Amino acid sequence: KPFFNEPLYVTRPNLPDKARLFVLLDDLLKRRWLTNFGHYHSELEERLRAHLKVRHVLLCCNGTVGLFLLLRALELRGKVLTTAFTFPATVHAVTMAGLEPLLCDIDLEGYTLDIESVKRTITAATSCILGVDVFGNACDYTALESIGRSRGIPVIYDSAHAFMCRYQGTFIGNFGAAQMFSFHATKLFSTAEGGAIVTNDTGLYNRLRQLINFGIRDEESVTGVGLNGKMSEVHAIFGLIALDNIGDILAKLTTLAAVYARRLAVIPGITMQKIRPGCQSNHQYMTIQVREEEFGLSRDQLHAALKRDNVVTRKYFYPAAHNYACYAQLPFARRAVLPNTETVAARNLCLPMYAALAEADVEVICDLVSAIQARASEVASKLKKTAGNQRPREDR
Repeated sequence: KPFFNEPLYVTRPNLPDKARLFVLLDDLLKRRWLTNFGHYHSELEERLRAHLKVRHVLLCCNGTVGLFLLLRALELRGKVLTTAFTFPATVHAVTMAGLEPLLCDIDLEGYTLDIESVKRTITAATSCILGVDVFGNACDYTALESIGRSRGIPVIYDSAHAFMCRYQGTFIGNFGAAQMFSFHATKLFSTAEGGAIVTNDTGLYNRLRQLINFGIRDEESVTGVGLNGKMSEVHAIFGLIALDNIGDILAKLTTLAAVYARRLAVIPGITMQKIRPGCQSNHQYMTIQVREEEFGLSRDQLHAALKRDNVVTRKYFYPAAHNYACYAQLPFARRAVLPNTETVAARNLCLPMYAALAEADVEVICDLVSAIQARASEVASKLKKTAGNQRPREDR
């Protein structure tokens, strides 16, 4: 019998206050302006600008479209140097923009771009560096931007995981030529579906503002090829309510992260992501590496064992991008030599982490991980036996 009666998922949405949501939706209906840079869209952009202390915020229908538009606005050609240890959207956006990913390895402990790998991999055909702030851990901004300046190419960041993180006291969003945030339903700050491009470059912002609205400059002029990537008023309302609650959510996640860190530190074979010095994490994700030789079970076996107790974990990011079926036979993927990426992808596991999760449940999750490790050989045997007894599920 599972320990938890209902599944504890790796994440759950932070829902808005219903009473306030209905008040704002009622006002929206009275205004009859549902999209196209409306009242609530403008209010959310202004509040985010003030909150993050940045010059420009451009709200998008989702982070992937935002990243795609950013790549287009930079008018790049050739290769974009980036990581394979990321959500599919990063490499997909590069490919959809007509560019070739140039994949580098990652740091084995922090999971962001390894600077020595960047130096070895970058070529004369590289037109941009795209770093990823993995699980809220900041890239080595200083080193990457130094490389960018020496090459005369822009450095941008997929910061989908890093909203409300700080680096050396400054909010992430103020680094590189621009940074992208995701406001998907599963994120710390959510507009149900959405994202934003944040930049201090006015010229880049103006190009993005045009691209996100079909390339329309004014009522009678279409001066570029764009698409419809705008955020609707309904999604902006979700964001305004979420922004009011962001402090409470961050405080709760910080508390849960401390419980996880204290309990997991003493379990053999379990290590946690090393956050870069000077980076203040938002604790949106709780990730561990499972070292099989010490833990007694592989990451996949721990994943399966926890699932039996209704603790639903995720193998982020597995497989890494160069092993996707859609890329595996392409030259850029076949050329990639990424030993650290392969190691982390095989070991990494995301545990449940969201503001509505009870501290007591985190304690139980850690108890379960510890108990599974202590009885590793028995667990392995039972997993093997039950896997052999499972019948193929019939399609209905």
